[in-house]
Amino acid sequence: MSFFPSLQRSSLSPGAAARYVFIDNAKAIGIVLIVVGHSKGLSDYMVRLLFSFHVPLFFFISGFLLKPDKLNESVYGNAKKILRTLAWPYFLFFCFAYLYWLATRNIGAKAALSAGRQWYDPIAGLLTGLEPDLYINPPLWFFPCLVATVIMYQAARKLLNLTAATCWFVILGFAVTLAVSRPPYRLLLGLDTMWVALSFYAIGQHVRERAWFDAMRIGPLLLAALAAAALLVGAGQLNDRVDLATMYFGTQPLLYLPVSLFGIVAVVCVSKLLPASRIAGWLSENTLVIFPAHFVFLGLVRGAALSLHIIDNNYRYGIGWCMVCSALAILLCIPVVYVWRRLPK
Repeated sequence: MSFFPSLQRSSLSPGAAARYVFIDNAKAIGIVLIVVGHSKGLSDYMVRLLFSFHVPLFFFISGFLLKPDKLNESVYGNAKKILRTLAWPYFLFFCFAYLYWLATRNIGAKAALSAGRQWYDPIAGLLTGLEPDLYINPPLWFFPCLVATVIMYQAARKLLNLTAATCWFVILGFAVTLAVSRPPYRLLLGLDTMWVALSFYAIGQHVRERAWFDAMRIGPLLLAALAAAALLVGAGQLNDRVDLATMYFGTQPLLYLPVSLFGIVAVVCVSKLLPASRIAGWLSENTLVIFPAHFVFLGLVRGAALSLHIIDNNYRYGIGWCMVCSALAILLCIPVVYVWRRLPK
């Protein structure tokens, strides 16, 4: 249904298992890029590159992991399943971030940021699902958007075949990026970002069904990865920092979808070239925890470093800080994973 649940390879044929090794690798690369992109210390150019494709990558993966037989089930039944899968972590990790915010909002630099905010103000974010309202944990916007995307795609496939759905959603997503950028009014719970997310989700399902990458050997995969990475780097210089969460598609919105797809192709090809690994498997299996928890832990690591006088408010963050802080944030997710696996679902 989504890219979050772990994959039980024991029940898969050898060919299918090989396909999901590449998805595990892609999810692992993607979640690391998400964490790194939210950490301090990267250059503005690197942040622009990561934001151009790291979230679209996850919509693509989610579409890829949609089993075709699910499309034969009722939309209502599938909607209940996706809500059960994502509503609980959305609520739980909001509460996790909210408690951290309550405990730290009057400490250090956060006191100025929280000035004038009442204790109940963040609750609006839980209800709207909009990133600006989810300032205590911005990545949570992805959850309601994914729910809306899955439901809309499955409803559309009751009327359209695979190719028609892919074409229509890509055209629609492209049109939205050209027509709408930083709209003055937003729709709640991902009902506006959904229209762009659907283009990546539909492409992911199309790639699965048509097995675009399955027959590619090492040479073509390597060439495709290098070409896509070169196009990503080149075209990425022509646009501003984009952000699907705020529906800002840059100064050159014409480039948003192509650049995102360049990044996705590069990651997919690299993922196909990499062998299976326990680290990638763990990252992939626990994306559901790392995705919503890492932002809080990045703040916790920085706050601890300030409190222990390892850094000060004038510290010049660089790539070293970014890598260390990102690694620590992921490591801090380990006990959360332990608790999460033992919670009733």
